[in-house]
Amino acid sequence: MRHFIVVGAGIAGLNAARHLQRAGCSVTVLEAARSPGGRIRSVPFHGQTIECGAQFVSSRYRYVLPLLQEAGLASRLRKTSAVAAMQRGPVFHAVHSKRPWTLGTSGQLTWGETWQMLRGGLATARELRGVDPSHYASLAALDDEDAQAWSTRVFGEAAARYVFEPMVHGLYFHRLAGTSRALLGALTAFNGADTLTVDDGWQALPRAMASVLDVRYGANVEQVRETRDGVRVCVNGEWLDADGVVLATPAHIARAWVLQPTLGESAVLDARYAPSVHVALGLPPSWSAPKVFQPVYGALFAPVDGSPLAALTFQQGKAPGDGPIVCAMLGEQVAAETAHLSDAALVRFVVEAMATHLPGIERAAVSTHLQRWEAAEPRSPVGRARAVAAYRNTLGRDRRVVLAGDYLGSPWTDGAAETGHWAAQHLLAARMQQPDHAALARAVA
Repeated sequence: MRHFIVVGAGIAGLNAARHLQRAGCSVTVLEAARSPGGRIRSVPFHGQTIECGAQFVSSRYRYVLPLLQEAGLASRLRKTSAVAAMQRGPVFHAVHSKRPWTLGTSGQLTWGETWQMLRGGLATARELRGVDPSHYASLAALDDEDAQAWSTRVFGEAAARYVFEPMVHGLYFHRLAGTSRALLGALTAFNGADTLTVDDGWQALPRAMASVLDVRYGANVEQVRETRDGVRVCVNGEWLDADGVVLATPAHIARAWVLQPTLGESAVLDARYAPSVHVALGLPPSWSAPKVFQPVYGALFAPVDGSPLAALTFQQGKAPGDGPIVCAMLGEQVAAETAHLSDAALVRFVVEAMATHLPGIERAAVSTHLQRWEAAEPRSPVGRARAVAAYRNTLGRDRRVVLAGDYLGSPWTDGAAETGHWAAQHLLAARMQQPDHAALARAVA
């Protein structure tokens, strides 16, 4: 029986391990943390559960939804409000994700700006017909232009500034300028999808997946060596042997283990990440948000209008007497500028910024929770999709170290899951072409 090692128990690593195990292989998953999930992190807070990492599931996810179904968690999926608040100047407007004309009726865009955006959307939809938005390598043909320049030309300047910029900054924490149009193309494929949450937190998914795998927690990988017949992995001072390994960690961590990367590996391992900060405030049952925020699940800020915040989410109590929760996220620039602050000072900074739009919240908050992410989301500059496609197309069948993770896919959970699936398929395909040396030795004996 072939034995493989997967480093990282995030969704990419767990999906790779799942596919390898189902193919009849023995799999060991090594995870440095004490629980699975990576940047899927659900935390008890204020009598409820909050998401401190990945925030939601999309109804158009192609890889994660079957995993939730398989884990028996589909019944715990709940639709959120389809309305989001979007900033333009000092004002927020409520926009319905399935009714694009509400960009005009709400005042987020003028009717002329709305019409130009809708025309651009129709042209883009034709270009993307049949493309899997979570398979980032499949978007390589679109990876040829800066997203700010492209969206301004195709959708109009107002749409770029007050729709696409808030989306990219609020969801992925980096700016539109310096991002590839491939990312915006992938995002537009989710137009009209439902946003879903998982009752009691969706870290339940990686926990369920890990429960049927051999996962070793507190496993600090020190070295990875590829040999003629397999790989050797040094973990906590002990060497483990395997037929192959999937490195399913953020790029900067994996790079330390790939000592002699090929040109294709170097190109993808050079990926950079945007940091972020997540602050949750627990509020009393009597607190209510200003009217524009009451029907929404989230609010996206326009960076051009100067707020230090990237996004807000609103979570209502599940039972009578439960107070609501409001969470704020910072974009990469502000997160980097405030990284030196103590936890208490950083919370104060974020709460003061929230109070600009939610008056009195600084006095109403009864509990707080802070989560810092040094590598929250991979950036998607022009060239990343082409680099991922080149890495996949040139990786030899004899290569026993395979990379996976969000930097090799679309920068959301479904994209990470797709990379794990691909990594497992690559190892399994290589396995079909290579002799099982252990089996041959037993046969000779």
